Amino acid sequence: MHRILAVALAGTMGAAPLAVTAGAGAETGSAARTGAAGDDPVAAVRIDPPAWRPCGEHGAECGSVRVPLDWSRPRGRRITLAVSRLRAAAPSRRIGAVFFNPGGPGGKAMAIVRDVPGVFPEELRNRFDVIGLDPRGVGASVPAIACEKPTLDPRIGQFPRTAAQYRRLVSYNREVGAGCRRATGPLIDHVDTVSAARDVEAVRVALGGGKLNWLGLSYGTLLGATYAELYPHRVRAAVLDGAVDHSLRPRRMVADEAAATEEAFARFARWCDADRACAMHGRDVRAEYRALLARARRHPVPAKGHPEGVTAEQIGYGVYSLLTVPAQTRVRLAGALAGATAAVPDAAGFAEPVDSSPAYRAITCHDFPSDVRGPADLAAREREANRVAPTTGGYVEGWDVQAGCIGWPVRAANPWGPTPVRGAPPLLVVSGENDPATPYPWGVGLARQIQGSRLLSWRGTGHTAYLNDEAVRGQEIRYLIDPNSPLGTVRG
Repeated sequence: MHRILAVALAGTMGAAPLAVTAGAGAETGSAARTGAAGDDPVAAVRIDPPAWRPCGEHGAECGSVRVPLDWSRPRGRRITLAVSRLRAAAPSRRIGAVFFNPGGPGGKAMAIVRDVPGVFPEELRNRFDVIGLDPRGVGASVPAIACEKPTLDPRIGQFPRTAAQYRRLVSYNREVGAGCRRATGPLIDHVDTVSAARDVEAVRVALGGGKLNWLGLSYGTLLGATYAELYPHRVRAAVLDGAVDHSLRPRRMVADEAAATEEAFARFARWCDADRACAMHGRDVRAEYRALLARARRHPVPAKGHPEGVTAEQIGYGVYSLLTVPAQTRVRLAGALAGATAAVPDAAGFAEPVDSSPAYRAITCHDFPSDVRGPADLAAREREANRVAPTTGGYVEGWDVQAGCIGWPVRAANPWGPTPVRGAPPLLVVSGENDPATPYPWGVGLARQIQGSRLLSWRGTGHTAYLNDEAVRGQEIRYLIDPNSPLGTVRG
């Protein structure tokens, strides 16, 4: 949902690159939601406005908002949320403020708004103050989620072949979670999306209380929908692009992403067949990729500058990420595959370590807890992924979520479940028919949970229309300016 979004945001809009790293306790989540219908915990505390100061090189302002660490104890200990703002460029035409969330969990919106204003089209900048809020535990918000160990260890991996390897994975996840608790402190129990949505309401109040406008990508759709569920009458407009359906459960999340990634790779292979710009032109791309993965599962593939070689997980997850913004990355993907499959192989194009940031892991395990029951269950899910994706397999984000959260020791505060929105104005759900990271059925599913929602189906390829299609991005901006505007034909 997040790993590739920040780099893609910078590249898609022609701005300088911005380096940004790539849920079991129903009682807690239920209690957090109960306040929406009755007592609102945000209304029970004083929320002071940010003390804005100039920041960055593009005219932004930065500040902070203090909120309760635990919204069930609103008068208890507080944490600090980092916020940035770009004021509307045409003040006389200003509509209000639009909150931007780039995805994640763990997307650093504050830095994007401060440092990469080209992410936001001119018409949006003219009509809205653009707000970048780092969710609790993320980026410049304090405290930030930290861990003592990397959330992934390539020596262990997420695709165990034996019961002993499965036990090592579970044990490692427990150790990571325990270290995250020690490094982060009590915040680790309260970084779920419901708590983050309460924070959005607190920042809305701190900024003067105007109705919320929301532009959320990928995981940002779940955060925006959760806010609308809690505060439907405080929403003016919300774009949910690259929809996440929180009701899926892990098994379907993996199967849907695996099938969509297989189709995205097939499109890439067809491009290679047709275009000499592809370094794999004239070759059987799918067959060679399957052989590459099989080889890498037996032994890491040699890579210049990396004496340990490159694993199948690095290759598989790398391909998945590169397929999400195909217009930018398909030439790079072709070159990486050509190197890895050469007579003297060099897989350096896939040598970046597979990683999940501490914030990503901690938040996903709150919102998307694993329900894997043991090694046989996980092996069955891998076979299912391989059935629907015989070329690309299960190297998708949903697998990282379910495998990475097995044995996680922090009780989940917002586990799997629907996000019913009633009483809000029509929200715009945008879903790509060829999106490997948030497949099209997820958009259909989320739209069904939002009363009166509008579903904009995008026929292009890649993760989110905002990052991949200028025309659809324009329709999203027109909707934010006028939520009753007609939606034009979506091109592919």
